[in-house]
Amino acid sequence: DQHEMFVGWASAPKVDRRFLLAAMPLGLVSAAGVSWLNANALDDPGAGAWLTSATHNVTGVLSMHPYPMVRIADPSSSSGVRTVLVVAQGKCTSSLNLKSVSGQTVHASGVLIERRNRQMLEVPPFLQDWLAVVDQRLPDSNLLASPPVETVGWARLAGTIMDSKCFFGVMRPGRGKTHKACASLCIRGGIPPSYWVRTADGRESVMLMTDANGDPMSMDILPLVADPVEADGEIVRVGDLLQFRADAGAFRRI
Repeated sequence: DQHEMFVGWASAPKVDRRFLLAAMPLGLVSAAGVSWLNANALDDPGAGAWLTSATHNVTGVLSMHPYPMVRIADPSSSSGVRTVLVVAQGKCTSSLNLKSVSGQTVHASGVLIERRNRQMLEVPPFLQDWLAVVDQRLPDSNLLASPPVETVGWARLAGTIMDSKCFFGVMRPGRGKTHKACASLCIRGGIPPSYWVRTADGRESVMLMTDANGDPMSMDILPLVADPVEADGEIVRVGDLLQFRADAGAFRRI
């Protein structure tokens, strides 16, 4: 029979061995090159960081509106407040049952995620593992519980809807269907959406997204996540955070 047959226990022919030994280094180099090109095709992650090597502790007032957060007194901030958003491990922030401690002074610990002057605390799903109510009022408790809402103005802004957790530093912001699917799942799981825009002079601005009333953004926004969009909305400052207030129906692809 002139046809070749593969025999699993037989040694490879010398010709095949020579070819594999010669081709293997070339294949490895090619694979590394393709991986490098793919990585560099992604957007610059900027100053985002996910500090998994240490536990970060904060003491402040916990708020659930519009999203879970702990507000801390910060004399260096012009508002006197520093906001630390709270998210659960993975994509399960909506499972955090925090209503019973909303408005109370708490001590919280978790993994710090930060991008420039924005911070987020990633915590375990079970409250007893990271949260303790502090039986005392802080001097600035009223300010921390409900900072004044300052109207900045109305604007038509073009940008991209991101999930805050990945954008702050957990993942390198990317493009395409994989990035869109990941960001959509994060927002669906309760992670706050952020609106990433650039000003005319190229500066970056990231605002927490809410509906027109300042309440959590509707899940109707999910089809537009990670796409270029624009919307007319109100910009307000609450403590140290800017919010972009517009209903999901105000956003349109561009």
